[in-house]
Amino acid sequence: MEMRFENTDGVLVAHVQCYLDRMGAENFKYVLSERMKKGKKIVLDLEKLVNIDNYGLDALLAMAQKALENDSVIKLARVCADMKIVLDITGVYRVFDIYPTVEEAVASCQEAIS
Repeated sequence: MEMRFENTDGVLVAHVQCYLDRMGAENFKYVLSERMKKGKKIVLDLEKLVNIDNYGLDALLAMAQKALENDSVIKLARVCADMKIVLDITGVYRVFDIYPTVEEAVASCQEAIS
């Protein structure tokens, strides 16, 4: 599991690559936790995420919980159709705001800051 980070208008954008599965879930949580400061706004760009399993879903939910406890925000962007189905079936979609583009997710974070 790889992630590339960039800062866009004060929002941390994490580009998640390939798989969020048993092998990568703990690393995902560790790396994201290290970057999640109190009040941080984070957008997870899932365009290149091709597979997620129950460990990956648990990791997403764990990070959502950490964000709540930390007064932070995590939003999802560019979720492919297959991943949307998984998020819908499991109900995980109810935990996150999901946007069609990274720009819209970042703008939403900016509105929350204003």
